[in-house]
Amino acid sequence: MNVFFSMICLLGVLVVSAQPVLAASADATAQPRFGMPDQKAARATAERVYSTWRIGMVRKDEAAWRSATTRSRQMRVRNLIVSQKGDFPYDFFHGQPDPPSLDKFAYIGAITGNGNRTLAATYIGRVQLGDSTPSENAFVLLFVYEDGKWKFDQSRMFNLSQLPRVKERLHKGDLNVLMEQDGFHPYSEAPAVPAACVRPQLIGKVFVDAPGRSIDMKINGVSVHRFEDERRADVVTGGLRRGRNTISYTIKTNEKLPHPTMAIGLFVMPETPGNHPVCVFDHILDATDVARGGEFSFEIRNENIASMNPRFTGTAPQPFHAVPLKKKQK
Repeated sequence: MNVFFSMICLLGVLVVSAQPVLAASADATAQPRFGMPDQKAARATAERVYSTWRIGMVRKDEAAWRSATTRSRQMRVRNLIVSQKGDFPYDFFHGQPDPPSLDKFAYIGAITGNGNRTLAATYIGRVQLGDSTPSENAFVLLFVYEDGKWKFDQSRMFNLSQLPRVKERLHKGDLNVLMEQDGFHPYSEAPAVPAACVRPQLIGKVFVDAPGRSIDMKINGVSVHRFEDERRADVVTGGLRRGRNTISYTIKTNEKLPHPTMAIGLFVMPETPGNHPVCVFDHILDATDVARGGEFSFEIRNENIASMNPRFTGTAPQPFHAVPLKKKQK
């Protein structure tokens, strides 16, 4: 499972649940216009660029990888590794599994966006994720036209077993489903290139469990995150620091979806073997509370770091609570 998680983080393979990604557009007029390219040409482009990118990964060829990868993805990968005190590009090319080959996938179709400057090519095939039983998945490759050539950015992969109607339409080659379901959509605009982060003092991760809610977040003015009706952990770009840190976020509740308990936790991650993470900020609500965002400052003190050691005998420091914790009922 750790290997597969690394693949998600570093190779740009985003595995997602079917429910939020495959939501049909409620208001078609609000959606960007998509183009239907010549499918033979689109397939040739997608497979040529993806193959170049994949060969660069397999052969640990940095030049080939950079030639086929968007500037945004290059910087995001660099920042992810640096934020965990890794060595870029060495740690990117070593210890990673080979990216999926297209040999076992069937091409379905492609659509374009942003004035034909973004492209999403959809394939389907049987995939085994972790220890699960192999099942049929959609594999969507996302490209951006940049510097006069098409470049790969990332992919989406989601299980079709709970989507029989979508699966049937894909097998029939019904390209309209690509227009209707946002999981198959290309970018509405090219992803922005983030600024290069500095090597962190402390490695940080933010854990969010936000069913039925959308959260836009920024940590220390650098690390930007978006969570959409999901449970996920992100590395904090640029990490955390001793002393004062900041976090700001907005929360939007989707009243059409279940929205039970919600939790946000910000952790300093251990760098010494045997130590454990320590929570330095939290925001915990139950289903009866109204979820509100805000801007907060919190301190990471020496005792926070010391408490990561299992042999710590002092009083464990409490994280900064964005809202007071409710007392447990007796």
